[in-house]
Amino acid sequence: MPDIVACPACGAKNRIRPGMRGVPLCGRCRKPLQPPRDAGIRVLTTDSFESAIAMNPQPMLVDFWASWCQPCRAMADVLERFAAHRDDVTMAKVDIDAEPGLASQYQIFGVPTLVLFVKGHEVHRVSGAVSEARLQAEFKPWLGKK
Repeated sequence: MPDIVACPACGAKNRIRPGMRGVPLCGRCRKPLQPPRDAGIRVLTTDSFESAIAMNPQPMLVDFWASWCQPCRAMADVLERFAAHRDDVTMAKVDIDAEPGLASQYQIFGVPTLVLFVKGHEVHRVSGAVSEARLQAEFKPWLGKK
């Protein structure tokens, strides 16, 4: 069932389906909408990646991962806990097997690799499986204090 979200720019009500890819836009004014918090971790593709990181109003932490990677599976739980306690970052995932062009473009040589984008630009990256405490320490300069 879709969620109804009011546009912060014009106030129009918009439907957002669970599992939507990329950044949802207002149907009236075309400004980015803030998805509902329970939308979870977004799945980005080559088509949605650039617009998602450029138009997202807050920092976006992208997990480059692969389904065959055991450390990636372990990081999925860590990222879900990290995202559950933070409302100042948008979480997203890119499957490097499904999107090899993105992996190449961002020089992802090992997985998992977490890349933080602020206003469309990469500001920091962490490679390998890490704890939630280390994630908070690594990204603290770019994320609000929590």
